Amino acid sequence: MPWIGQTSNSMCPRLTIRFVTEIVAVLAAAAFQGSLWGAGDWEEEALLLYNSGSPEINDLRARSTGNERLKLYARALGQLHVQPMREENALLAKETFDILFESNPNDQVGMASAYYLARITHKHLDQPDLEAARSAYRYIFESYPSRFFGELAFLKYLLMELYNGEGVRSVTDRIASLEMLGDQLTIPDMIRGYHRAIGDAYLGYELSDEKAYEHLKAAYEIKSSVPETQVELMLTVAELAELFGEKDVAIAALQDFLKAANGDDRRGEVALRIAALNSK
Repeated sequence: MPWIGQTSNSMCPRLTIRFVTEIVAVLAAAAFQGSLWGAGDWEEEALLLYNSGSPEINDLRARSTGNERLKLYARALGQLHVQPMREENALLAKETFDILFESNPNDQVGMASAYYLARITHKHLDQPDLEAARSAYRYIFESYPSRFFGELAFLKYLLMELYNGEGVRSVTDRIASLEMLGDQLTIPDMIRGYHRAIGDAYLGYELSDEKAYEHLKAAYEIKSSVPETQVELMLTVAELAELFGEKDVAIAALQDFLKAANGDDRRGEVALRIAALNSK
């Protein structure tokens, strides 16, 4: 189907896991930068922080004066993201996250701690426990609906169900279940991530171009503050839009690509394709 020399990850489920995970990290960083200096809730400020020396963690430390829970949380984040990553550091962080979650699971620190406990089980142990992580992510999004860490946990759960969910249920059944859960999301960045992951799955598993387009178009229509992360989505949407006769959508997506993808070696091909579509 590709007409543009596309390097999209859409056709390879294993790459899609990494791809959508990177999107989640980008949206988390964007949320942090957008809210760091504002007066709003800090829930969106302490997300996927990968370096214990980062300005974000240092800022949390500085702001934790007089707030023992926030101080402990910042210390645990620092331990978790010491480079190079080691299991012993993750286990030290886990001890603190356990204390914070058990003492109050319903404030912002408690919800964030629940998320990081699941993430440690999933990503930071020498022998990850995928079933425990899957259950933990599901618990978090069911316990904290419409909250940032609840919806972020849903995206993690979704990816595990799509690509680590081999078992008695078919991938079609797994996707159908996830689509029912996805309707509960309320945060635009999370809704975009959900539609993008499901759309990529419909393509990657060669299930339905029509359903893939439905989801990927929905993801594309939720604009990102970091459009550079959406260039492959733009190309895929353009390709599918043309397939289904939606020329205006295809042209708009290709024009957005040209605005976002400075230096991309496909710009010439995209410009030619826009001209061809406009001539029809």
